[in-house]
Amino acid sequence: MKKTRLLCVEDDSINAFIMEKLLAKDYDLVCVKDFESCLNELENGDYDVILMDINLGRGQMDGTDLLKTIRENERISNIPVFAITSYALPGDREKFLEMGFNHYFSKPIDRNELIGIIQNYVS
Repeated sequence: MKKTRLLCVEDDSINAFIMEKLLAKDYDLVCVKDFESCLNELENGDYDVILMDINLGRGQMDGTDLLKTIRENERISNIPVFAITSYALPGDREKFLEMGFNHYFSKPIDRNELIGIIQNYVS
């Protein structure tokens, strides 16, 4: 049986390592660090869910810019994109959902919650 394919966009190597530890056993997980790498991966492969950090480093486009680019591309616009972020103030969840993210998680991530939501989207 084919494993669910996840694309994680995370510029911080420690956070990317944590995502790998949380998910690589159960999913086909690819982690990339930036906007361009994400778009290249999406052009070359089919992914079931995208896990997107919002802050992708100084001087780069952020996760909200990347989401807009994904939603404008007809071939990949329907892939569920989850915001995974340190932004956790009141109203942040609503703000990111209004921007078009399918789901919002604040760091640190609860593994069971994340897996449950992934399963809801892919089943």
